[in-house]
Amino acid sequence: MYLKELEKVFGHGATYRNGQEKAIDRIVKGERVLVVQKTGWGKSLVYFLATKIIRERGDGVTLIISPLLALTRNQIESTEKYGLNAECINYQFNKSIKAKKEIINRCNTGDCDVLFITPEQLQNKGFVNLLSELKVGLFVVDEAHCISDWGHDFRPDYRRIKSLIDILPMNIPVLATTATANDRVVNDIVTQLGRCEVIRGDLQRDSLYLHKLELPTSKEKYAWIVKNLKNMNGSGIIYATTIKECERLAIWLRYNGFDAHAYHGNLKEEVKIDLENQLINNNLKVLVSTIALGMGFDKEDIEFVFHYYSPKSIVEHYQQIGRAGRNIEQAVCVLLYGGEDESKINEHFIYNSFPKEVHINLILDFLKENDGVKLSTIEGNVNINSSIINQIIKLLLIDGFIEKDSKNNYSCSLKLYNSQQNYYESVIEKKILEYNELLEFQRTEECQMMFLTRALNDSNSIRCGNCSTCLGRDWSFTEDNLTTNEIKNVSDFFEMNFIKIDPRMKTSKQGKLEYTYQVGLALSYYHEELGRLASDGKYRTGEFSNLLVKASADKLKRFLKEKNINIEKLVIVPIPSNRRPQLVPEFANRLATKLQCFYAHILAKRENEPEQKTLLNRTLQEQSIRDYLYIKEDIDLSNYHVLLVDDFVDSRWTFTVATELLCEKYDIITVTPFALADTSGSD
Repeated sequence: MYLKELEKVFGHGATYRNGQEKAIDRIVKGERVLVVQKTGWGKSLVYFLATKIIRERGDGVTLIISPLLALTRNQIESTEKYGLNAECINYQFNKSIKAKKEIINRCNTGDCDVLFITPEQLQNKGFVNLLSELKVGLFVVDEAHCISDWGHDFRPDYRRIKSLIDILPMNIPVLATTATANDRVVNDIVTQLGRCEVIRGDLQRDSLYLHKLELPTSKEKYAWIVKNLKNMNGSGIIYATTIKECERLAIWLRYNGFDAHAYHGNLKEEVKIDLENQLINNNLKVLVSTIALGMGFDKEDIEFVFHYYSPKSIVEHYQQIGRAGRNIEQAVCVLLYGGEDESKINEHFIYNSFPKEVHINLILDFLKENDGVKLSTIEGNVNINSSIINQIIKLLLIDGFIEKDSKNNYSCSLKLYNSQQNYYESVIEKKILEYNELLEFQRTEECQMMFLTRALNDSNSIRCGNCSTCLGRDWSFTEDNLTTNEIKNVSDFFEMNFIKIDPRMKTSKQGKLEYTYQVGLALSYYHEELGRLASDGKYRTGEFSNLLVKASADKLKRFLKEKNINIEKLVIVPIPSNRRPQLVPEFANRLATKLQCFYAHILAKRENEPEQKTLLNRTLQEQSIRDYLYIKEDIDLSNYHVLLVDDFVDSRWTFTVATELLCEKYDIITVTPFALADTSGSD
């Protein structure tokens, strides 16, 4: 039916995979289709080839809602082989309405065939109005599981898509695609798309050789990864939960001679593009990534995907291992799991995936009393975590309970709020069940591929014959036994590696700080051995052990030497606490004795200071520190290097404000923070 069109792109003898031609036919006939097919099946071929056919008969452009910039860049490159011209509008580029209007004009005059936009663009009324001028021939929702509240990558802005679909003429075809939707998610997507045909295939991936291994500690996981990377010939991806873990693991791999880099949402766009290209061209061994390099990233010869952590669901796991083995016969995918904090981290993300009713009411009550206020004003008056405030504001805007004017002031709308809490709680409950399903996957003794595909409601699930469960003793793709020396190498690295405390450059109101501290040092992460020892000292024994003093002194000597800081001109200043007034000062004094440097207990806090951890957003945290921290004793620290010492670091506001106080009063050479443990952890 459409074989000639396929051969024009892929050459004589090219054939469709099962279901592709059917999907194209439905689209060309103006119908609505949901395609649920395994990763690597060729979902993008369907909408690009359909676009080519639609454009050749003179219809409008294809508008694609795509969730990730990495995915969009990847797909724009793919359009070239179809002879299509593509443009993209996202938060990184095309920020002016004028620039966006020029792109819309190019689409309407035939200079552009495909327009990619991220869902966040739909919150801009000006852009949505501009979008109404676009001549659309095909509307595509890529990674459509994001439409669903049940989907593992749900984003509130995807809910705006339904309103766009509702106003499309019924003769405009709509295509939604995903590889990771179980029955529950499929039904939800169909409800939001309206009438549509579901084209669903089997999810079996014969090229993937699956393995899972329980390793309870970071040291064991680090040792295993290095040992097994030596046996992987090509390039691949290692998924980790947090940005800091990605960065440290990448450093460890480089330390062992592998060309490895961290990839996450905090990188500059040009850096991410460069790393993606290096991976695609096999110019590096591995990217250690958060979920930022997940959905739809298309590199045909990824030979391995390792999970340093357990994903939050079967669908997330299947999505990520789906990056591997797309056009090669064999790729190894390994889930490393274990450690008591792993479940805590995942459960934290799940339970905080939707806001609590009490927080929603706090924001609504504030807006009722204060009409037309900025986001920073809300933060400064409502004690809720900044990211949760942003989440609530977005949900309330989408549902029309609040409004935003052209100056970004927020007000309550005339629409009365009706509670969504029961619905949110039901979704969270289902997410917990899905996470428990992933934990069951860790324990299962049946075929791993069959377990995954059955959990995704694939009625054709069969034993793969390739995974470590199926092969048993014949599994030979990884070496799982670790020696004492291999673990010791990681311990030595942890001891030598610096966990850095980066300076804040702006206040919570985005004004530039006049004084900033130098890059500082944390002895450990909170969940690791020394971090737990510090927690035990603070909350159980009431003092920090000599082991912590020695470990801190040893690490600081190396760190200060690298920074060219003369210990003879170093003065240690403890961060004060009204609740445990002696804990940090006594530790800091012992540390000063060990380092043979000066000690000055000159900072104090006024009485009745609220506990920092009870203040949940950056604005309140900063303001509290400014209100209560002061210099109690006038000891001239001019021409000294100051080492600010605290037990734990999270928001960094205490170090930031203490630096300002000291630098305003004294002519200090540098200020460097030090903490026993970094508790910030999450992205």
